[in-house]
Amino acid sequence: MTRIPRGVTLMELIIVLALLGIMAGVVGLTLHSARPVPGGNPALAAVAAARDSAIRTGLTVVMTVHGDGSPLWATAFPDGRVVADMPLGIDLLTGQHEHAR
Repeated sequence: MTRIPRGVTLMELIIVLALLGIMAGVVGLTLHSARPVPGGNPALAAVAAARDSAIRTGLTVVMTVHGDGSPLWATAFPDGRVVADMPLGIDLLTGQHEHAR
C-alpha cells in the first residue's frame, strides 16, 4: 500500500519563508531609496487625480483648485473629458498634459 503525501514538509516551509524574507528585504530597500516625482503644476495634478477618480468610479467629479491666482473650476467626466474654466491642455486619451509628452 502506498502512502499519499499530504501537506508540506518542514524543509519546504523553511525555503518558502526564506524566499519571502529575501523578497521583503529587496522591496524594503527599494522603497527606502525611491525618490519623489519632481514637482509640476499642483493644479494639473489635482485635475488629473479627479479625472482618474471619475474614470474609476464612473461618476462625474466637480472640483475647485485654489492655486496661484483665482480658483480653477473643473469637471471630470467618466469618459475622460475634463471641462474647466480655462484651457488645461490635457490629452483626452492619456490624461497627461500635452506639453509633458
